[in-house]
Amino acid sequence: MLSPPELTDRVLGCILGGAVGDALGAPFEGLWSHCIPEPPALLAGFAEYEGFPRGQYTDDTQLTVATLESVVRRGGIEPGDVARSIARLWRSQAVVGPGGACTAAADRLLAGGHWSECGSPVGQAGNGTAMRTAALGLYFLARPADLPDAVAQVSRITHRDLRSVAGGVAVASAARLLAAEPRVDAGVLCRTVAEDMRPFHPAFADLVAGLPVSLDGGAAAALEYVAWSGGAEREFDRIIITPYVVPTVLAALWAVARSPDSWPEAVAGVIGLGGDVDTLGAIVGGLTGARLGLGAVPGHLARGVLDSERLHALAVRYARVVGRQDRVAG
Repeated sequence: MLSPPELTDRVLGCILGGAVGDALGAPFEGLWSHCIPEPPALLAGFAEYEGFPRGQYTDDTQLTVATLESVVRRGGIEPGDVARSIARLWRSQAVVGPGGACTAAADRLLAGGHWSECGSPVGQAGNGTAMRTAALGLYFLARPADLPDAVAQVSRITHRDLRSVAGGVAVASAARLLAAEPRVDAGVLCRTVAEDMRPFHPAFADLVAGLPVSLDGGAAAALEYVAWSGGAEREFDRIIITPYVVPTVLAALWAVARSPDSWPEAVAGVIGLGGDVDTLGAIVGGLTGARLGLGAVPGHLARGVLDSERLHALAVRYARVVGRQDRVAG
């Protein structure tokens, strides 16, 4: 069991790390890899993002914050309250770079729909679940067996396709394991995540379990596996990570496995793949922050990300809730 200071550090690393990764990637969303700055320039400071202040994060972090605020407010995970928290973001018209599936789900929630029925329909397997569940995984540090079903419920608020549900579970599972056992290797990580996903989408779970084998085949083979798994055919001539949940999750795990001990290398590496890089940065920033703690996130970025003090305060409150779960389980 983590000590209270260690737990708070892991939670801070996950939440601030995710926000920083999101804000680093946001100005370059949708671009090919050759259009994205090299790591030293990327990590030097936040680039300007469509007229927003430097350090602006996107819906990835906003949805994470909405979820955690609900958990803190209620003292636990209540999907109905999480759904209301998410819907309030759209009511306030403050969402930055919203995805279509999450927007449609929020519209149905605001129209009075039940949270379990408002998610985007089967066939829309975007990454809007995976982008917001890393910190949620830490809630289950002492109760890992409860994670899959609870995170699946929260994922269904916006997406009903089981690939998206499995993707939300995958990121939460990875964050939990990385915080609890920071020295875990890629094989154990991927097998554990795959088993948590398996009840929801066995084929997706098999792809995660197979990732370590692709890593042994060299960088080019690994990236082909990451970018094009889960689809009928190769979508583009060059590697790029689309908003489809399967390559998003595989790319995140690839980045953590490739640079397990360096937050900057992991985050810059995954943003450098191109495509949906704000989401990639958010997920990998959160996962690596959960593993290494807040000190691994470059200080000038952790201090410079938008609302850094508010995020810090939320993380401390959330860590207290997580700590209570640990004590109850113990």
